[in-house]
Amino acid sequence: MLHAIKKTRIHEEVFSQIHELIREGRFKARDQLPSERELAETFKVSRTSVREALRTLESQGLIVSRTGTGNFVVDLPVEALVGPLARMLIDEKTALADVFELRKLIEPHIAALAAERATERDIAQLKKIVAKQKEAVNRGETGVDADAELHLCISRATQNQALQKLVSGLMEMLSRSREESLQTDQRRASSIATHRRIVAAIEKHDRSKARSEMLRHIEQVEESVLSSSRPSKKESQKMAREREGFHDHARKDKLSSGKGSRQLLYRLRAERQIRGGKMVF
Repeated sequence: MLHAIKKTRIHEEVFSQIHELIREGRFKARDQLPSERELAETFKVSRTSVREALRTLESQGLIVSRTGTGNFVVDLPVEALVGPLARMLIDEKTALADVFELRKLIEPHIAALAAERATERDIAQLKKIVAKQKEAVNRGETGVDADAELHLCISRATQNQALQKLVSGLMEMLSRSREESLQTDQRRASSIATHRRIVAAIEKHDRSKARSEMLRHIEQVEESVLSSSRPSKKESQKMAREREGFHDHARKDKLSSGKGSRQLLYRLRAERQIRGGKMVF
């Protein structure tokens, strides 16, 4: 059932094996996992490696740790909530737009619920994360890790585990798009400013303000990410000229034999691939 681990990327191997057992149903919902000591002995690795693997499993919503009791497989793994979206979201900008639409429907309401239920400890943690993002940006980094951490912390403030798992899955899927949205100083500053407004609304327990500020934040991120895939005005004009040139050539040939036009089409298609698919026929 379990086997010894090779001495490479140990905690990831431990995570992979336990994850696979959960996926296969050998560890079922509400089953208690073996103790850290038992897992370490079975895998023949250190307890530190086992602990890191368990932490990753918990962060992905696969298990829950109960103090004094142990680790248990959750009733509803995060894959069941966001797996279909994860499979959809590869490089499709249209799929990414759909996910942002989902975020605009869900996350403002999560922020409102957080404003209603957040404890003093939750609020202190949110402020700490925003400060961490600011420090990262000052060091010349994007602050993307703190960005994701803030959204996860807001979901935890709702005291709703299902919402926590959903947001965790969304943050995992959107890791690359978050990075894209924080590529300029202006975007990073805007992210910090909107995060501060969201946290301020939660601190005041203002549900309406928290909802509207979160919606504004997601809309700004959406614009930053999706606009990066749109061609500039100059590029659009160039593509229009290329398309017109192709159609003029096709009309002159009148497609009598079709040979010359086909060769041109093949060449233009090859150029389209080289340019990353920006030309549209």
